[in-house]
This record gives sequence, structure tokens and C-alpha cells, in this order.
Amino acid sequence: MADLVEHYLLQLRSLLPAKQREDIATELRESIRGAVAERERELGRALSDDELASVLKGYGHPLLIAGRYLPIQELIGPRLFPFYWYALQAVVIVIAVVTGILAGIAFLTGARTGLQVLVDGFWFALIAAACVTITFAVLDHGSARFKMFEDFDPRKFELGVLGVRAAPLSPISRSDTVFEIATLIIFVAWWVGWVHWTPVIGSGAAIQFTSAIDPYYWPLLALAVVDLSRLAVDLVYPYRTWPRVLVRLTINVLWLSAFVLLFRTDGLLTAIAIDGAATADALSITQNVLKPTLVVLAVITAALIATDVVRLVRR
Repeated sequence: MADLVEHYLLQLRSLLPAKQREDIATELRESIRGAVAERERELGRALSDDELASVLKGYGHPLLIAGRYLPIQELIGPRLFPFYWYALQAVVIVIAVVTGILAGIAFLTGARTGLQVLVDGFWFALIAAACVTITFAVLDHGSARFKMFEDFDPRKFELGVLGVRAAPLSPISRSDTVFEIATLIIFVAWWVGWVHWTPVIGSGAAIQFTSAIDPYYWPLLALAVVDLSRLAVDLVYPYRTWPRVLVRLTINVLWLSAFVLLFRTDGLLTAIAIDGAATADALSITQNVLKPTLVVLAVITAALIATDVVRLVRR
């Protein structure tokens, strides 16, 4: 029972302003304990999980409770303002990350359009923010209701995508952690040669790394092992703390640097003919796949970096 109450309060704390977080959580904890004790006296027994969930549901969705402590805007009333506030920040963060990556690629590849990309991203962010604001203003004017706020189950509630704006101390999805661990284990097994896989392209040309990859072998292996250690801790203790957020931020910055360096390194791959197969087309195809893949990995990593920076700022 205590675990359910603490889980509910943990979700709430991650959404509250840093300066008020502890005081509000402590006050609400005492209020919940009082309500539970009163209900148990009425029934003459301890509450079941279903009954406790009903008590917590009566206090309201954590996002709505947190919204009472955010500045209220006249254009959007307090009923929808919490949802609007987090949606607006999520949109701006995504646009900022994408713009930063595009501008970085422009600068790194020698193009002279990086500044223009930043300017375009700024104006696009303003337009997107205006669209989000207008949308929520219309919803509020039309008295729109969100089922998620009324039918949530305290026993199953997780922040999900709203966790992008969560404070450092917030839950970590174990399923996400398991997926990352599995991905890294596969990478390490392939990287050290425990699993052999040589892609064959076109009519039978095999693609292999050249000696240009050698300077990256030990750094990437060490980085993968360190990252696996971090993920193992997250699996056992699935809650963020600011030191662990800082560690993940540092590791992801190193991954991003590796992806950029690999992108800028020429001659990483070579094609070997099998049974007289042509190699030129196969190598060209592989190069055209490798570069975009590195860009996608860099974008994903930059997005993770951005969310961790936001969490540390909210600490």
C-alpha cells in the first residue's frame, strides 16, 4: 500500500516546480495518510489496493495537481493550462534539437547555410508555438475534456511522453532499459567478433571495414561497456537522480561525438568481390546507407542529450 502512495507522489514530484516540490509532496502525503486512516476506521480494516487506488484517484491526476502551482494564463484556463504548458515545451525542445542537428551538419560538412538553418528553425519554432497555443485556446473555449485526466489508474500510471519534461528524480521505464541493453549487447558481440556478419550487396560483393576504423575500436568498445554498466544500474534502481542524469548526458555526448567523427571519416568501408562480382555499385550503395544512418543516430542521441539538459536545469 505504501508503495502505491509513494509511486503516486513520485510521479507528482517530477512535475512540480523545484522550489515547491518537497513541501507540496510532504503536505499531500500527510493528507493522503489522513484520508486512508479515516477510510480504514470506517471499514474496520486495512484498505485493499483497489480501495487505495480509489482514494488516490479522488485527489486527481498528478498533471492537474501540478498545474495548480504553475503560472495561470488568461488565454488558456487552469483546467487545460498544465497540459498546454508541457505540450508547448515538448514541441519547442523537438524543434530546437532538430534545428541544432541540421545546423551542425551544415557547419561540419563545410556548407555555409548553418546560420540560415538556425534562423529558419527559430521562426518555425515560433509558428509551432503559436499553433499549439491557438489549438489549446480553442479547446479551452469549447470546454474540451480529456479522458486521461478522469479515468487514470494510480496503480498503472506512468508519465510516458510527458516524462520528457520530468525532473531528475523520476521513474525509468524498465522495458526501455532492457531494449537498450539488448541493443548494446548485440553491438558489442558484433564489434569484438563474437558474432560474424558480413553484408553481401548486389550480385555478391561483400562489404567490410577498412583500417580507417582501427582508431575507433577501443574507444567505442570502452564506451559501450561503460554504457552497459549505467544501464545495469538503471535496471536495478529504475529512478533517475541528478548524478545519474549527468552520467547519461556525458555518455551520450561521447556517442554523439563518435557519430560525428565517423561521419567525417572517409574510406571506412571497402567492397570485396565474390565470384567476380562488381564492387563499385555495392560500395556506393553501402556508403549511401551508412551516412544517413549515422545522421539518424546523431539526431536520436542529440534528442536524449536535450532531455537530460532540461532535467538538470529543472533540478
